[in-house]
Amino acid sequence: MTARRSWEAASYANEVVMRFGWAPARVSGYLRSWCLGLACSVLVLLPDPRAGAAESVRIDHGVRVTFEPVDAPFVEHVLGIVQEASPHLRATLGLPSADTIHVHIAPTQEDFLTYTPGAIPDWGAGYAVPHRRLVVLRSPRITGTYDGSEELVVHELAHVMLHSALRGADIPRWLDEGFAMHMARDWGFWDRASLVVAVVSGNLVPLSAIQGVNRFPEHRAHLAYQQSALAVQYILRSYGEAGLHALFDSLRRTGSIDRACFETFGMSVVEFERDWLAYMERNYGWRMLLGESLSLVVAPLFGVLCLLAFLKIRRRRRATLRRWAREEEGDWRTDEDDWRRKNEEWVMSRERNE
Repeated sequence: MTARRSWEAASYANEVVMRFGWAPARVSGYLRSWCLGLACSVLVLLPDPRAGAAESVRIDHGVRVTFEPVDAPFVEHVLGIVQEASPHLRATLGLPSADTIHVHIAPTQEDFLTYTPGAIPDWGAGYAVPHRRLVVLRSPRITGTYDGSEELVVHELAHVMLHSALRGADIPRWLDEGFAMHMARDWGFWDRASLVVAVVSGNLVPLSAIQGVNRFPEHRAHLAYQQSALAVQYILRSYGEAGLHALFDSLRRTGSIDRACFETFGMSVVEFERDWLAYMERNYGWRMLLGESLSLVVAPLFGVLCLLAFLKIRRRRRATLRRWAREEEGDWRTDEDDWRRKNEEWVMSRERNE
């Protein structure tokens, strides 16, 4: 019995005694003990209304999921995503095998914040606790949808596996988030558009400042995540997958991003960020803006041309069907024949009138 329930039992017993008009000083110790015992027994036997549903556990191919039974369909969905993404992540990171990963489906917002209280921003939909090999997701009963769950699960799974591969090295946030973003999602038009605006307006977040992304407002955090992904993209385009793997290997050995960057790329982190900014200017600056603007004009025009071509083909097809119908009826005259006949009739009628 908890201390709170014991206090509730004692209060209830005193209330019983006072309700019958017995002053505490006039009640024998035996009667008081009897009342307290009876009240405690009743409260212990009653179910605690604050207690939640029993937690279920599902273990499947190295993944341990804890959840409430009502979330079982979502668990199947999550397990499918994990089983599909894990082999690719392990191959990318050079992990021949992986220890059990724990996924917890939080039934309430309070439970969602249990593992890292106060560290998750309001816009956070899930998070990883890498040293515990734990991924925490909100139940669809909180979010109201499965939308975005695949990207979210792969993103958080990538965090856990990256930290496992680097064996507790101090990974800078831009590299951590960039790798997870790179593995979890494709880039669309609006992603590029928001980056173009940030580059042109000089509103990019310094890579070192991304360390505090949890304190950013949602729109600023979204930009920081995009930049992180493009930092990893820059490494892949400039140095290939071998360069990214070499950076990870050096970071695992040295535990320092400065030393790892110098060993891998022959430059400091400051120089790396300078080159990355130049890459952003080339690919997401004014030239990209003009290219995207042109696509906004060309795409509708192309659609209009396609529509006109469709209408023309449709009109020709209908004319052909009408001609075939006349041929089947034995009328071999074409539209041109009809025009000639009408013209001859008009000429003849005019001659008669004259």
